[in-house]
This record gives sequence, structure tokens and C-alpha cells, in this order.
Amino acid sequence: MAKLQIMKCRDLGFNDDFIVIEQDREIAKKKMMDHILEKHKAEFEILSEMHQEEIRAKMDFLLTRGCGCGVKEL
Repeated sequence: MAKLQIMKCRDLGFNDDFIVIEQDREIAKKKMMDHILEKHKAEFEILSEMHQEEIRAKMDFLLTRGCGCGVKEL
């Protein structure tokens, strides 16, 4: 069974409960960025380029460590 990629919007600093669960890491990152730009666009765009890049880097980190619930594979 393939490892599921799990990422929570709240873990990126946004105040909602959106969660991406995907098998493909790149699809998971794209879905999360799509969500951020749809639901948190104003908040994201006022961030400096450095802080926006930190959020993108944190996505990679979150996808390598699991969701934080102690389960790395489902």
C-alpha cells in the first residue's frame, strides 16, 4: 500500500481545518497551494516573499514527517 501524504492547513499557520490526503506528494502540495490561494489569498499575499517561501518549505517538511498524529502511513 502506498504511503499517504497528509498535510493540515493549520500546521502552515492558517486558521482552518482543511486537510490534504493524497498519495502523491506533488499533488498534495498543489492542492494545499490551491486551497491557500482560494481561501487565504489576502493573508498569503501580504506576507513577504521570504515568508511565502517558508510556507512552501514547511509543506515539504510536513509531508516528510506525517501529519503529527503519530501515523506516518495509513
